[in-house]
Amino acid sequence: MSDSLYPPFLKWGQYKSKDKDKPDTIKIRVKELETFETEYSINVEAEIFENNKWNTIVVPLKSHESKNSSLLNQWTRGGKDNIIKIGDKLTIETYLDKSRNNRPIRRFSLGKT
Repeated sequence: MSDSLYPPFLKWGQYKSKDKDKPDTIKIRVKELETFETEYSINVEAEIFENNKWNTIVVPLKSHESKNSSLLNQWTRGGKDNIIKIGDKLTIETYLDKSRNNRPIRRFSLGKT
């Protein structure tokens, strides 16, 4: 499948916070609970609140090249436990940190607004 068949993808690189006390906060609205895979990642379709309006976007939950499954696990657990439902407004807080191996890692926290 061509990426042009999808809405725009959220680009994690634009979120630069390195402070866990002041993470970047992204407001999303749940459009789908089911994830889907592309060549590069496991994703979900949602809406993001930007420029005072909701826009459809694809949120990459886990890159195939990364072992970091934190956001995917939070999403899956929230759906299974009926905590996340279609139409819910959520926040994704994210910041860059160091892993146990002293490598850069993106940390995520998924919560309801």
